[in-house]
Amino acid sequence: MFKFPDNFRSFTRLCLMATALTSGAATAADPNPAVAPWLGKEITITSSSLDDHVPAGAKLTLVYDSEDDVVRVCTRSIPTKRAVWRMDFAVPCLVALNVVPGERYCSADDVNTGDAEVLATCHRLRSHDVALHPAATKGAVELHDVIVFLLQPVPGQGHSISILLDSPSRVTHAGHIIGDSP
Repeated sequence: MFKFPDNFRSFTRLCLMATALTSGAATAADPNPAVAPWLGKEITITSSSLDDHVPAGAKLTLVYDSEDDVVRVCTRSIPTKRAVWRMDFAVPCLVALNVVPGERYCSADDVNTGDAEVLATCHRLRSHDVALHPAATKGAVELHDVIVFLLQPVPGQGHSISILLDSPSRVTHAGHIIGDSP
């Protein structure tokens, strides 16, 4: 008769843990293919009508976090150009955006026009309750929804984004923010 070694239970547990870890690594989330071309590219905010929220001249990089299955916004301030991120964006990679897949990429004109039905068909990244600047009430912080639209790529040029900010009352600010990668 065959007798299992005394440490067989430990060996079995070790094998089960190794299998779980290996299968978990094999099923780790991959970035959505619609977002992948924008990942890892440094994007410079080329224009911003809301400089106190998103400063023109500042830089950001979109990075995929497979553990949390989100895209993180890793920011970099340029103090010599007075383009300094504030509040939640001041901490690099703190803001997490969820991928909202669409049917197509928007154009800058689509975003500027603000037609909700058109924007609902576009690939975008979204986060709720991001602190961008202090509120009008002393000691309070105004939270925003941040929506990053991935703009239609132009052959031979970098990848561009357009950022919309929703206020706490869910009314879109009248600003327009554009960022481009080289």
